[in-house]
Amino acid sequence: MTGAVYQPVVLHLARAHSRRLLLAAGAEGDLGNWKVAKPKPNLQVLLCNEVLELRLLRPIGNNDVPPPGPNPARQAYYTNVHDNLLGIQGSRLLGLWSIDPESLKVSIRVVRPVGTWRWRAPVKLDIDFVLPRGVDTFDNLEFIPTEDLEQGFLPFEADEDEQGSEEHAGQE
Repeated sequence: MTGAVYQPVVLHLARAHSRRLLLAAGAEGDLGNWKVAKPKPNLQVLLCNEVLELRLLRPIGNNDVPPPGPNPARQAYYTNVHDNLLGIQGSRLLGLWSIDPESLKVSIRVVRPVGTWRWRAPVKLDIDFVLPRGVDTFDNLEFIPTEDLEQGFLPFEADEDEQGSEEHAGQE
């Protein structure tokens, strides 16, 4: 099953297989506090840790974050409005999985979108990192938050359009 005509089937099979492996790992206790959520259309792979969510997606092009498109539910996921209510623990993250064609090793890039954008426009992210490959590296992995993060929020910058519209509100 090679060729462009089979690409959607291959992606569905990849999602189904990854869900099966994640469910098995969760049953063995290998996912920690993470749970595999029930699938939505197209066998979406979603991991949840209380209110923190990580949706696994295939990147577009050269490991680029796919835009949310016109779907209102996807746009809401990308805007991360829950941060205001729940702090960083309420984030909705994207895990972009890719396979190195030479080594066949899988890498996962974790990003947190903070808005919507159109195709080929600059992406709006405030967190962007690649998960380390080896399990032993997690033992030594340390996250040192800044003072802002200790207070439960990240510094967001408003777009110029948003600032301009707020400054000029009521001046007409």
